[in-house]
Amino acid sequence: MVLAVRAASLRIGYEEDHGVVWVVDKIDLSIKPGMIYCIAGESGCGKTTLGNVLSGVLPPHGVVDGILEVFGRNVVRGNYIDYNGLRGKIVSRIPQNPGLALSPYLSIGEQIADVLKVHHRIDDKRLLKEKSMELLKLVNLPSSILDYYPHELSGGMQQRAAIALAIASKPRLIVADEPTSSLDASLRSQILGLLVKLRRELGVTIVLITHDLYTARYVCDRVAIMYAGEIIEEASTEELYRNPLHPYTRLLLESIPVIGVDKELHGIEGSPPEPGSYPRGCRFHPRCPYRMGRCSQVEPPMYSNGDRIVKCWLYG
Repeated sequence: MVLAVRAASLRIGYEEDHGVVWVVDKIDLSIKPGMIYCIAGESGCGKTTLGNVLSGVLPPHGVVDGILEVFGRNVVRGNYIDYNGLRGKIVSRIPQNPGLALSPYLSIGEQIADVLKVHHRIDDKRLLKEKSMELLKLVNLPSSILDYYPHELSGGMQQRAAIALAIASKPRLIVADEPTSSLDASLRSQILGLLVKLRRELGVTIVLITHDLYTARYVCDRVAIMYAGEIIEEASTEELYRNPLHPYTRLLLESIPVIGVDKELHGIEGSPPEPGSYPRGCRFHPRCPYRMGRCSQVEPPMYSNGDRIVKCWLYG
């Protein structure tokens, strides 16, 4: 079976005056087609950078190393990256802030029509409108929205319009970067339900990037926990919530009732390290209530047990 995403020892960084700062460090990923896969962690852990590489929007000063394949297509090989034929055609991105991502100068209908023209070679005005209306219906928006400009829509309607644009090219993979972070609880639930609907009806694979583990529990098939540029635990959603292994994962789950579902993760002593300033040994050890002597000296290996993995000396 061809995986939707396969990464091996993938590193992603940014060129700075003093050298490269590696934000994502030697991660491995295997995401099956049709899956809703969650990448979760605190701000600064590297999850958005990883999502940017998956969706083909790494900035010019970004650098890569390792291997990344999307539906069998080589995207990263060593320090070479090739996005030709990837963006829009294979992968689309749902932005965190649709109000900034949508063009303020074009109506929603004009923006959808532009995508249809480029990716499906449709020029007939009647057919363009028909296809645009079908997309709006799929994301639960009325056809009248075609004549509206982004500033005339509510935040929830803007996000639905952005999703319509993302699926207009018929991608096989959608990267959703914190798609509900600016919405209230009711709208958040609607957007998450919409993502599940798109997976079911279109068969797309979805990578959901979030700091909200409450969100992940109800929509995702698998969850990867990131900390300081690394994946430190990965499991099926059911197993992760039933029996979290890594101390960081446990603390994140325990923090959910304290922070609510729409705020950043708190409740863990200290702050995560800055990229490029990672501590020796386990990167979480300065904040870990279970740390041992070797945790500060030697980096733990990745332990595997069935279909779950954990990077922690507690299992060594």
